[in-house]
Order: sequence, then structure tokens, then C-alpha cells
Amino acid sequence: MPKAGFPLVSRPKAGLSRLSTARGCASSATMRGVSWPSRVFLSGQAISLLGDGLAVLAIPLLVLDLTRSPLISGLSAASMTLGYLAVGLPAGVLVDRLDAWRVLVTMDAARAAAFAVLYLLWVTGAARLWVTMTIALAAGAASVFFETALVVVVKDLFPGPGLIRANSALELASQAGLVAGPAIVGVLAAAGALGAALLADALTFAVSLASLLAVRRRVPHPARPTGLRSLAADFRAGIGYLLSVRVLVIMTVVQVIVNLCLATEKLMFYYAKVTLGLGAAGVGVVVAAGGAGGIAGAVSASWLAARIGQVRLVVLAVGASGLAIGSVATTNSLIALGAANLGYLWAITVASLANRTYRQLIVPRHLLGRVTSTVRLLFLTADPVGVVIAGSLTAALGGNPRPVFLGAGVIVAVTAAAGWGAGLRRAGPPGGPSQPWRP
Repeated sequence: MPKAGFPLVSRPKAGLSRLSTARGCASSATMRGVSWPSRVFLSGQAISLLGDGLAVLAIPLLVLDLTRSPLISGLSAASMTLGYLAVGLPAGVLVDRLDAWRVLVTMDAARAAAFAVLYLLWVTGAARLWVTMTIALAAGAASVFFETALVVVVKDLFPGPGLIRANSALELASQAGLVAGPAIVGVLAAAGALGAALLADALTFAVSLASLLAVRRRVPHPARPTGLRSLAADFRAGIGYLLSVRVLVIMTVVQVIVNLCLATEKLMFYYAKVTLGLGAAGVGVVVAAGGAGGIAGAVSASWLAARIGQVRLVVLAVGASGLAIGSVATTNSLIALGAANLGYLWAITVASLANRTYRQLIVPRHLLGRVTSTVRLLFLTADPVGVVIAGSLTAALGGNPRPVFLGAGVIVAVTAAAGWGAGLRRAGPPGGPSQPWRP
């Protein structure tokens, strides 16, 4: 009978003290003492996340070889977002109905096949725009199912304190993939080898699939719900649970408002190039500083959560992100802007990890897919609305984004404080009883 999950850190041998065990846990970020199944699973997902990073640039470049339409190019770059808008809600319901681990396996196989087909179309010269876009959007939809199921499987495999360490490891891989992936594709495309990037993308998903199969005997398979309830009834059950737990309501409202305001970050390129007059290299340094902040956030989140507590960490990190994005308005140099972006990405990564982990811990397993997909859809919807607001306000101010950054930062900091006062300060520890909503 397979065990219900596996420890992130290998059990110490007999005779080792509790202090040794604690040290083993603290060193998990460096992969020392990590159990073999954990190492295989997390390594496979890290490779998969590199594939996501490769796809960020590979698909738009492939589309630009077929059309010069900025609309089509933008849609190809937003395939993941479009996937959430199209299948985000049903994905949550289906993941809760099906075996989440088998969803991971199926979606990895589908994504590997999709990018293998794109590679074959490219090398044979048979690529057509509508076929390429169809495959790209299908891969985006598969990623939505995969990410929703991954939240459930990670909760199954890494119970208790190991959960935030596992989430931190995955976030670290995601941040690294978003930095390395586009860079690798850019180099290959410049050498006329875009096909190699597509093939590499297919291989990353194949490696992830192999890692899932390698640990299949250690993956728990909880009993699936039976009955003939409709998808709509299952969806309503998920929404009903989300709205019944006070801490989830407050955290969701806070993050929707925060995402609305922090969409101002999309003006960072404009601010660097137009307002400060930085060249392409300077803009690249600012972006790289943000990437470094994201990596630092992924590394430090579990350490901070263990000492501060996850809910308190969410509030403090959201407030810090507001201060950082607001400070952009005061910057007048490359170094200052890079430091502000580094601080901002560090804070928002820490807040995201702590928020996600707390939600995984308190939401019942059989509802986690639905709650996750609903919350993510709300967050994704807020982002483009925020971009439109920030861009319109900047245009109305004569192209000056400084007041927009400052205003967004103030609203985010005030929202964090309001969330704390509205009830987050009374939120119980993860694993305790969920606090019902009482108006």
C-alpha cells in the first residue's frame, strides 16, 4: 500500500538528535537530506517549469515567422491566460473529480506531443498559422489543467511544514525558468535554430512525465467522489466553501485589489525607457534585478514563514510590495529603479508563496481544485483591468507614470493593513479548524 505522501526531508537515522533533524530540514533548500522520491518529483517539475519558460518566447517567435499581426502575436504570448479564461473553472471541477496525479501525467504527455508536433511542422516547413495557434492554445489549456492538479498533488505529497518548502522549490524553478528560458530561446532563434527550442520544450515535458512515472508507487490516490452531480453543482459547492470561510474571503479580496493595483508593474518598461531614458541594456538590467528578487523571494519564503507565520507573512509582504512599487515614483537612476524592482519582486513572490500554501493547507482536499481555479481566474481577470487603468491614467497625466506608481503603492499598503484589521490577525494556524464567515 503506498504511503500517503513522502517527506520532503529523509528521516534521520536512529541515534540522531532532534537538533540534527531540524538542521536537516533547514538544509532542504540546498537539496541535502531530501528523500529520493521528493528529489525526483521536484527535479522533474523544475524541468517542466523550464519548458514553460521556453514557451514564453518560442511560441510568439514561431507565430511571428508566420504573420506580422501584433494582435495574433499578442494572443500567442497570452496562451496561458487565454487557457484560464477558457477552461479555468471546469478544470478545477474536473481535477477534483478525477485522479489529480493522472491529470498531471496526461497533461505532460499532451504538452510534449504538442511541442513535438510544432517542431515537426517547423522543420518540414508545413507550419500554418491556424494550426500553430490551435496547438498553442491547446497547450495553454493543458497547462491550466496541469497547474490546477499540481496544487492538489503537492498537498498530497508534502504534508505539514514540508508544503511551503516544496512550493518554494517549485517557485524557485519557475523564476529561474522565466529568466533562463527566454534567454535560451533568444540565442537559438538568433542562430536560426528556433526548431531546437521547440524540440527542447517537448523534451522538458517528456522528462517531467518520466519523473511522475518514476514515483508513481509513492503517490496517494484518495477515493474519488461518486454520483451523478452536475459540473455546475460541483462548481457551486466550491464557490460556497470559498465564501463560507472568512480568512479565504478576506485574502481573496485583498489579492484581487492588489493584483488590480500591481498591474502597474507592466509600466516598468515604459518608465525605464521613456521616463528615465534608459537604453535596452539598462532595461535588461532592471528586468534581471526583478528576476533576482523573485529568486530571493522563493529562497527566503519558507524560512520567513517558519518564524513569522504564514498569514502575518502574507500581510507584511503585500505591504512591502506596495512600498516597493510606490518607491518607483521616486527613482531617477538605473540603480535605484533596479533596487525597487528587486524589492518588489521579492515581496510579491514571498506573499504569493505564503498565500498559496496557506490556502492549500486549510482547503479540504476534495475542494482544492475548484477553489484554486476560481481564485486564479479572479486574479487573472483583475490583471488586464489594472493594466488598462494604469495605462489610461498615465496617458491622462501626459505620459507621466510616477503618480500612478505612487498611488498604486499606497492603495496596496492600505489594503494590506485593512485586510489585517478585517480579520486576518485572528486567522488560525494552518491545519486548524476553518473560521466560518460571520458578517
